[in-house]
Amino acid sequence: MTKRVKLLFDNNFENGEREVIDKLIQLQEALMFKDIDKLDELFDDSFVLIRGSGRKESKTEFLTDISDDVLHYRESKIEVPSIKIKGDKASIITIVDLRTCLLGVQSIWNLDSKFGLKKIDGDWYFVKWDTSYTPKEHEN
Repeated sequence: MTKRVKLLFDNNFENGEREVIDKLIQLQEALMFKDIDKLDELFDDSFVLIRGSGRKESKTEFLTDISDDVLHYRESKIEVPSIKIKGDKASIITIVDLRTCLLGVQSIWNLDSKFGLKKIDGDWYFVKWDTSYTPKEHEN
């Protein structure tokens, strides 16, 4: 199966929004190819993944799950992201559909997601991916 990231929106963002959405695309591509070095580069050391169940994973735990072959991502679809930037902080609210293989079982996860990023030395880093997020008005 070919691994890929599909964009289900017009990718016409500009300036800071363009930088932020490009980071999200890089994150999804790195997940597809299990590029641990790239993921490590994209995540700030404070990164936390909040699963739909509310369970939190640190950057190290999440990267270990991926590198230990627990998680296999096959395809990602990013749907109509909403981006908000305030100074050195940004957030993205979107739906990420992930086609996965977890311990040999294939499934599609439809994840309402809120990503948090912070800008350090001119570059954006992910600090949070909250998949327990319930969509509402985009707020910080």
